[in-house]
Amino acid sequence: MDGELIFRRARPDDRAAMERICAQTWEWGDYIPEVWDEWLADDQGAFLVGELDGQVVTLNKITRQPSGQFWLEGMRVDPEYRRRGISVRSLDFTLAYAREHGARVVRLSTGSHNVPVHTVVTRAGMEHIGTYVLWNADPLPGDPLRPLLLTPDHAAQVYAFLADSPVLAYTHGLYNANWAWQELSAERIGQFLNVAREPGYAQVLAQSAPDGQLTALAIVQFDAEDRHLWVLFADGQAPAVTALATAIRAYAAQLGAQHVQVMVPDLPWLRDAFQAAGYGYGDWEGELWVFELQLLEGASEGGR
Repeated sequence: MDGELIFRRARPDDRAAMERICAQTWEWGDYIPEVWDEWLADDQGAFLVGELDGQVVTLNKITRQPSGQFWLEGMRVDPEYRRRGISVRSLDFTLAYAREHGARVVRLSTGSHNVPVHTVVTRAGMEHIGTYVLWNADPLPGDPLRPLLLTPDHAAQVYAFLADSPVLAYTHGLYNANWAWQELSAERIGQFLNVAREPGYAQVLAQSAPDGQLTALAIVQFDAEDRHLWVLFADGQAPAVTALATAIRAYAAQLGAQHVQVMVPDLPWLRDAFQAAGYGYGDWEGELWVFELQLLEGASEGGR
């Protein structure tokens, strides 16, 4: 590659370069112009650009998550500058940034079809740890189906449920929040339970048996801006998961949500349970692959 690739933080006057780089990411464009101002102002990481001969040719966003976790997204290279090793250099720089700022684990997601990115991140030592599909369902208006809304009084039950969760074990202890995966830690669950009655925050919902034992559990969050109710995590006995997923659709109608969305991991029984509750593909039918690089021994805490 001719010239020196220089990395720095993005500035407001880089917007034109960003729009040029992102113009043909997908047929419809890219989401980065919509989050540009938010990413510039974010103090939980860095929005980085790479300059070659004074021209911005690459973008990359890194975000700090709790407990030494970092999330990478928005990795873009100007189409006119591809196949010059820029993506490799950009990823190496961003991983170095994460190490310097105390990262113990770094993750990202990309489409299953995106072989060039798979090659770059695998070269950097990242491991493919999860495959997900984005499924949608419409709200269910009418007579409410009421899931059990859990509170701090249920904490012992919730922690015991998650300690034996096959879904959490399969997902390496991760849950999805706003298209980014992170560990479902005991501290995180405690936070969700403490704000359980405020629908703008994550809530823990459940189905229970007559004896009070939890048979299914889900974490949901209402996005008031997009009017979507997200299912961040779900597990339990398959029929109870179907019942809970159905009740979540009714709860979405009560909140005024337009859609229910869930990233379902590659577990056939779990996908069958959601499908039985009326969930399926929406506008996008691809798969997302999650990659992880552990920088310290014993990095993954999971939900324990």
